Amino acid sequence: MQLMAKPDRTFGLIVGIEKYHETAWNVPGGGPADDALKFAHWLHLHDVPKENIRLCLSALEENHQLIGECGLTVELATEQNISDIVTNFLSPKSGDLLYIFWAGHGVITSERERRLLCADANKQNWQNLDLNSLLVLLGSDKFQIRNHICIIDACANYVLEPKGRPTNLGGKAFLSGQPKQDSQQFVLLATREGEKAEVNSENKTGYFSQAVREAFAAANGTFPPDMREVTEAVKQRFISLDKKQLPTYFYSRSWDGDIEKSHFNPFDIPHNIQQSQARKFVGRDEEIEQLRQLLQVNDVVAISDVTGQGGVGKTELAIQYSWQYLEDYSGGCC
Repeated sequence: MQLMAKPDRTFGLIVGIEKYHETAWNVPGGGPADDALKFAHWLHLHDVPKENIRLCLSALEENHQLIGECGLTVELATEQNISDIVTNFLSPKSGDLLYIFWAGHGVITSERERRLLCADANKQNWQNLDLNSLLVLLGSDKFQIRNHICIIDACANYVLEPKGRPTNLGGKAFLSGQPKQDSQQFVLLATREGEKAEVNSENKTGYFSQAVREAFAAANGTFPPDMREVTEAVKQRFISLDKKQLPTYFYSRSWDGDIEKSHFNPFDIPHNIQQSQARKFVGRDEEIEQLRQLLQVNDVVAISDVTGQGGVGKTELAIQYSWQYLEDYSGGCC
């Protein structure tokens, strides 16, 4: 997706959270704060005015020196402050493009809503933002910046409590207006539903954030970068990594109130695919590709083994295929 945007009409909401009120949720060694700082720096290098960039950080004590070196005003990454920035600062602004970058923890609720945990979250009060409602607000007439690129480096796993998944997370849900007639929105997510966003603790960065930075650098100064090219580069990078996460995206363009989706919104795909228990899944790329080709020309395909024995990997092959190609089956996967 190639958008036209003037730097002085570009805005950024950049969030990096590695320290939480619930200290058990802290990111060991850090990473999210530095990733957010690097993204804010990238915006400023492309002539986005400092006053257009709102940077919200919660850094571990050992990483506080990063904040002092950034040269930007740093704000609290609390639910109240971030929601105030969205509703009171960004909403009335007239602009071409808004970047949202978020690095930190995220969860999926029992209603399959993706939530982003804020720095003041704890087990008694899950302070969070409802990402789905935020995206709807951005595309409505209550938000004046026309186009949006959201890059979310956060988990999308299911949090388990003693009595089941949390259904009463509370948090900030945004109220929207009517869909705008001319607006584009591109959302690039580090994880599909049920997955964990991995952090490179040695280099103190999220693997996803690092891949996005590399893709931006490959754009050779083009601003804004083409997000379809960025997404393809990020996905190719993750193919080479031994990680149980696969970035995904969706893009919507509204016109006269209609929404055209060139890639199915992964939030909406029903499935009951179990999580793989394999620590490492290698050496079966040929079988995955063969299965994909068979399913292009057949309504029914059976995965079988001539020995009839259990434990040879039939179920695992089905699980791996289902997660890799879930977005090709918008009706659902069972």
